[in-house]
Order: sequence, then C-alpha cells, then structure tokens
Amino acid sequence: MDHEKQKDEVTALESIYTEEEFSYHENNNRFECTFKIFVTLPAKCYLSYKDLRYETDLAQEVQISYLPPITLHVTLPEDYPSKSAPTFMLCASWLYPAVLSKLCRKLDSLWESSKQEILFTWVEFLQDETLSFLKIKDRLDMDYMYTSYKRALDKLQGSQVNKEASEPGKQCNGEVRESGVSKKTSIVDKRAILDCPIGRNPIHMLIDYNEKRKEIEFKKNFYTCNICFTDKAGEHCMQFLHCAHTFCKDCIRNYFEVKIKEGNVQNIYCPEEKCQFEATPGQVKDLVSPELFSKYDSLLLSTTLDTMMDIIYCPRRHCQYPVTCDPDDNMARCPVCQYAFCVLCKMVYHGIEPCKISSAEKQKLLKEYQSASIERKAEMEKHYGKKQLQTILENIMSENWINDNSHNCPHCKTAIEKSDGCNKMTCSHCGTYFCWLCGTRLNPEAPYLHFRNPESECFNMLYRGVVPEELDDDDDFDFPAEYLDYYSEEEDFGLEFDD
Repeated sequence: MDHEKQKDEVTALESIYTEEEFSYHENNNRFECTFKIFVTLPAKCYLSYKDLRYETDLAQEVQISYLPPITLHVTLPEDYPSKSAPTFMLCASWLYPAVLSKLCRKLDSLWESSKQEILFTWVEFLQDETLSFLKIKDRLDMDYMYTSYKRALDKLQGSQVNKEASEPGKQCNGEVRESGVSKKTSIVDKRAILDCPIGRNPIHMLIDYNEKRKEIEFKKNFYTCNICFTDKAGEHCMQFLHCAHTFCKDCIRNYFEVKIKEGNVQNIYCPEEKCQFEATPGQVKDLVSPELFSKYDSLLLSTTLDTMMDIIYCPRRHCQYPVTCDPDDNMARCPVCQYAFCVLCKMVYHGIEPCKISSAEKQKLLKEYQSASIERKAEMEKHYGKKQLQTILENIMSENWINDNSHNCPHCKTAIEKSDGCNKMTCSHCGTYFCWLCGTRLNPEAPYLHFRNPESECFNMLYRGVVPEELDDDDDFDFPAEYLDYYSEEEDFGLEFDD
C-alpha cells in the first residue's frame, strides 16, 4: 500500500516539475528523489558582504536576480507515508549549515503536522517561503561566508594580516550572526550541507551563477523586436545592457554591419530613440562575421587606445567591456560584470602573487628569459616573479634529466634510474618487473622469458647496452640463475652487446 502511494506521489511530482527541477530513480524498491529548488527573489535583491575582521570596512553590495538552487535529496522508507518520514539532505552554496539546519527542522515540523505525502509541501515551502522564514528581505548577508573565505585565503598565502584576539575589534571571536543565527551556539544538523567549492570566492561564484542564469532565462522567453515588431524567442534576440531594450538578432546584425562599414564604431548606441547605452564588443562579436569584427576592433583600437592607454577589455568572453585601469595598479574591475582581474595575465585578480604560467608557455617563456636583456628580465620578473621563473627553470632541467636518464614503471609510473646490471628491471616502488629496453611488464613468475622468446623484440638482449668495461672477456660471465634455468646446457646464448 505504501509503495503504491509513493509511486503515485512520484508520478504526480514528475508531471508538475521539469527535468531540471526533479529527478528520481528506484533502488532496491525504494524511491530516491532529487529536487533543484529555485528560490524566488524580490525584484531588487542584493548580496551584501564585508570582511568582519575589520569593523571600519564598508559592506559591498551586488544586485542579483537569481541564486543557485537549494538541492533536496530524499529517500522514501518502505513505511512512508503511513509511519516514517522521508530521510533527506539539504544542500546550498549560499546558506551556512547553521542556517540550513533551521530549514531542516522546519521540514521535520511540516511532516509532524501532516503525516501524509509531504514532498510537494516541502518543495513549495523551500521555494516560496525560505527567505521569509529566514527573515531575509532584499539583502542576502554573506559576511560570514566571505570572512571565512578571506581568512582561509590569508592562511593559505601565509598572510600576517590576521591578528589574535589581543587586538580588539578586529577578530570575529568565533561568533558571527547571519540571518539571526549564531554560529557559535547553533547545533548544525548533519543533514545540512554547505555545497560551496573549497577555496573559491563565494561572492564570485554567486555572481557568475547569476549571469549564467539570466542568460538561460532570457532564452526561454519571447520578446517583441522594437525594430521589426516581430515576436521571437530569446535565443534569437539580443538585449542591450543597462537599458534592457531588446531586438531580434537579424535586425541588430544589419544595424551593426552598417555602422562598422561606415567606420562609426564609437557610436553604436542602442537603436531605441534617445537611448545612449552602447553595445559591448562582445555583443558585436557574437553577431557579425569574424572579418567585420576584426575591422570593428581595429577601428575602435585606433580611435580610442591611441589617446587612452589606460583602457583594457574585460577578459570575460560574454562581456569584453572596455575597462579603465590604473597604470600603477595590476588590478582592474569591469563596471558591467564586476569581474576583478589582473591586467597582466587577464586572470582573476591574485593580489601580490605573481601571474601563473601555463605549462604550454613555460618552455617558450624560459627561452626568452634566458636570452633576454637585463631590462627585459626585470620586466618579466615583475610580471611573473623572479622566484617563480627560477623554480620553473630548475624543474624543467630536472624533468629533462629524468626523461633522459630514467624510464617509468609501467604499473605505478614511478621514474626508475638504471645504474648497472641487466635489462630486467624491478620497480623499487611497487616491485613490478619490466624490460628496460621496451618498457614491457614482465611475467613475475618468469621475468627472463621475455629475453629468450624468439618472437620477442628484445630476444637475446638481456645485457644489451651494458657498458663494455663491465664485461671482461677473461672473467666468467655471471648470468642470473633464473635466466640460465630456461636454457639447456647445449644452447648458445648468442648475447649481443652495444659497440
């Protein structure tokens, strides 16, 4: 009876929610369900964050329209809904476990007051009432999570910024309040999971998700082009930033092409009457041909960068907005997407740490560094860090030596150096037998069979490559006993040696 009710409930939920919002599978006659719950935000909602270790710092705010979904994992016991409640886990990337624990206890109370099919009630509560239940209105307080991230980052970088409680007013003292919950005194429910990648800035993560979600939602809806007055799906439309005026891509593509061919690249404003917001380079690039965009890019550079050398494009592909940077500062912040990046390497801003060097450019960069002039070396050291360049140089020289003088074990990949002896090698790390000449893993019960098999590429090459001085014709040749066991007394060994 309970199983039939569970099946009916799951079928009903499948008809209500999309594949993105609800999925399930049946395992050992038990239903395991996953809900992605998108919390509805107010028309104007902001992320508020600051480092709580510094009371004089002002809180920063970023407007958002979407938050990552709360994930509800549910397993239905055999006697649900007649007796037992569903077991569940609640995961979120923007609510601390102490806050999620309050939601867990609320779900428990909803079950206690109902004692019947509860999944739809849980999902509706989390979607529509999470913010009001947690007393969150138009600002999501991310102070505690941001401070925890900054403290961990300082610790990782060996920063001396953090000071102990002996400096009053600068320490969190283990108690920070978020949404009315004290982290020091609250008991964290084991079902409450913080789903935030370790080491990633939680603010950047939420901003990135908000941008991606806005694009997804935009493509789902239909819009009337203000030029041709045709209704088209969002995936066939383009929306100007800030003003939000929307046009179909065909009309805007023609508009862009005319402007570029006329050379009027500095005045590509929104076509809406009296609107002064400009198209971004990223929007132009998405609609015109590569050749036309190259012309646009060249014209724009020649007319602006010649007189404004402190301009740089936002490195995010979907943005590419011109950003003003301070010549004495390596950090720039895009005013459109709020992305803070290094003006030298175009990656996320990394403070006083030198720019990272990708493996693909290491060899080229080091060749340039070794042959560079004193002035160029100083410039490169300022960019990448002298210590980093020297460390990479030492590592590459070490890697080259290892590649030239060692072979990798075919089992554990440990680099093995051969000092002397025959070509039957034994890995010092895992004990695997392998051939030094061809790298083949050898039979542990008969490792020398590889060298006496006429069909083997290493036939009769057990001592091939041995330094001639190690073999004296006047001395008896000491073959391994295992090797000799495979030959009769009448056989000719036919050993080969390198000249």
